[in-house]
Amino acid sequence: MDRTRAVVNVATKRLPAVALTAGVLALAAPPSTFAATCPQSGIVERAGNAMIQAAKSGSPAAFSGALRSYADMGSIAMFALGKYRQGLPAGKRDEFVALTTDYVSRTLNDFRLKFRAESITVRDCSGDTITSVIFFLGGKGNQPVIWRVKGSRVADVNVQNVWLAQLLRTNLTGILDKNNGNFDKLFAEMKR
Repeated sequence: MDRTRAVVNVATKRLPAVALTAGVLALAAPPSTFAATCPQSGIVERAGNAMIQAAKSGSPAAFSGALRSYADMGSIAMFALGKYRQGLPAGKRDEFVALTTDYVSRTLNDFRLKFRAESITVRDCSGDTITSVIFFLGGKGNQPVIWRVKGSRVADVNVQNVWLAQLLRTNLTGILDKNNGNFDKLFAEMKR
């Protein structure tokens, strides 16, 4: 199997590229003037700047650093286990969160060139939900994005009516379903 096909096959097993990449772009944006009336937008803007730098670097490690700094990866990872959450072996939570962060980071890096954001505008805030629009480079359109913020962390992103944490849950529980809930197999798959 050639390298391009292998990357595509691995990535499609992780997360659908279009929605995930658009979610990264939602993170990749300069500060908006709406920040003064929407305190949570500052979290989104800081995360966005980190993602812009990660995309420019072309490094999964840079994406991982941005996720570790700005996303609530512990909650996202545990949510992604769905019905298997209670089955996570004792003492494996930290390893699972780290694997999830790396897994998502590799996917983001694989598809960083598919879409490039020029800017983001925060449109509205309601509690912990922020509504924004991202604008693609070269006037290639825009995409509405909804954010959930938990404390000082991004908890989820909705792109094209898909919540990315739910998409991750579908993917990871699918792997566990295929392997009769075997976490060793899930961990091995996430390391690929």
